[in-house]
Amino acid sequence: MEPYSIDPETQFENSQKLLAQFDAYRTAYKYIDAQAIHAVFIIPKQLPSGPRPLLVRFHGGGFCEGEAEASIRPFFLELALKHGAVILAPDYRLRPEHEIVDGVEDTRSFWKWVEQEMPRVVYQSIPSLELDLSNLLVCGESSGGCHAAQTALLDMTSLSIKALFLQYPVVDLGGFCRMPETRVEEAAKMLEVYPYSLVEEHMAAIEPGKICSRAKFGTRGQLCGALLMARQLCDLSGDKAWIDPMISLETAGNIPPILLYHSKGDQLIPWQHIEAWAAKLRKLRPEVPLHLAYQTGEHSFDNNYTMATPWLEEPLQFVQKYWPARYN
Repeated sequence: MEPYSIDPETQFENSQKLLAQFDAYRTAYKYIDAQAIHAVFIIPKQLPSGPRPLLVRFHGGGFCEGEAEASIRPFFLELALKHGAVILAPDYRLRPEHEIVDGVEDTRSFWKWVEQEMPRVVYQSIPSLELDLSNLLVCGESSGGCHAAQTALLDMTSLSIKALFLQYPVVDLGGFCRMPETRVEEAAKMLEVYPYSLVEEHMAAIEPGKICSRAKFGTRGQLCGALLMARQLCDLSGDKAWIDPMISLETAGNIPPILLYHSKGDQLIPWQHIEAWAAKLRKLRPEVPLHLAYQTGEHSFDNNYTMATPWLEEPLQFVQKYWPARYN
């Protein structure tokens, strides 16, 4: 682990105000051809004694962009301060340099590292910090919500996940990738803006063998659009269907309580995808506590929300029923 400086420019206004109360560290959790894929610890400067709960956050970005520590929602920072919790955020490989399945396998590798190596890594750098790996909240927004959901649905970890916190997630990956077929009129307009030649030109310019596990938010939206319009974002054919949370739900083992929220005004991920996944969850696993809530606004409507945002009161109450667990 090495001290790491989070660029305030990668954060929304209310998160910028909170960053001074945290220290950050970065470490590699995986290497591919000697190239590191990193995870970032965001640690409150003032922590109570004893083992600290862990909040793992997977960033969004349409599977094509994003950075582990960027755009952390203010209410996550506030939750960490309130409960003396440590935030841990991993990078993962991105499209179009890699397939979505590669990013999912990075998530699997991340959880193996958390279980087998992370305690030693943390102790060597911060001996006074002890993490409670049985007190785990797993969060993700948009495409990161897919990674968070798959953590549980694919049994990627034996650790006790107390709750999943899914923000407008991609839980119907097949439906997401079929959008050009279902939105013909919009697709016709977007094809003019996002021709597949954008992807071809990008791939021709990259250094052979170089991995891509980080890209600034807002820099590769056209690549995502071009992949979607060409129906090349994700291959779910044959034995790859498990990449889709809508499919992996059918064979999932233990599923923790789930907070799932979305906006019915979301232009990127139709709310019907969320409704269909939630209905399937209720049918297959009626015992799983689920809090499903809808807000108004665009995709990523919660970018600058704090815990004081009235709409968040019930969702956060639901999560805090299960995490952090209290053993006294």
